[in-house]
Amino acid sequence: MEMKNRIYLTFDMDWACDELMNFLYNLLEENGLSATVNITNDFAFMEKYKKNERIDLGIHPNFNRLIDGIAGGGVNDKKSIMEQCKRVVPNAVVVRSHALFSSTPVTKIFYDYGIRYELNCYLEPCKGMCIYPWFLHGVLQIPFFYEDDIYLMGRSRNKPAFYLDHTIKMYRVFNFHPIHLFLNSESLERYERIKENYHNFSVLKENVNHDSYGILDFFRELVETVKVQGYQFGKITEIEERVYS
Repeated sequence: MEMKNRIYLTFDMDWACDELMNFLYNLLEENGLSATVNITNDFAFMEKYKKNERIDLGIHPNFNRLIDGIAGGGVNDKKSIMEQCKRVVPNAVVVRSHALFSSTPVTKIFYDYGIRYELNCYLEPCKGMCIYPWFLHGVLQIPFFYEDDIYLMGRSRNKPAFYLDHTIKMYRVFNFHPIHLFLNSESLERYERIKENYHNFSVLKENVNHDSYGILDFFRELVETVKVQGYQFGKITEIEERVYS
């Protein structure tokens, strides 16, 4: 897989409700997209995802409770968090931590639990940048340059075509969340308003943005731009390690 003609879509589940995961699945299917979906927990449509050859399932562990000193529920250290995630997706080889948490010891733990691709390095894109993946403790570190919630912070409100600029030489890895796609979030304030009703689908439906350019609009424009420019969509596990060994 050459980085110049591939787009890698990734999605962090973030404990989305069943309806949102069904929405995401249908969004991928209607566009015939390959993707990597990082899972936080079991859900009603898991088997549908597992059987789809265009979709790889990774894991999305949450170490924040350990950092904040509020671990509980039998999850009291990094290994137990990994074990919990691997029970849900036993064959996962891709990881992105919640809030991008990582460290050298954590990457060692990732490797011990069968992880071979880590997606915890966000880099703000600029024209002319040249970044290649690298190995750390046997895990390929793949940087990414777009995440919907960072986009909503206003740091970079570029249109999709910017991310396809030929002078940006890195794997073009995008990251989205089901909640922002469904809400078509145009600001983080929209998400904050529904946070207490995160699993109440009726409330979510009432708070979808129909009035301004949001994350779902960006996503659809990205898909169309990619197709027009002749790019193809790939999965993270299709990135060839041997190129960087």
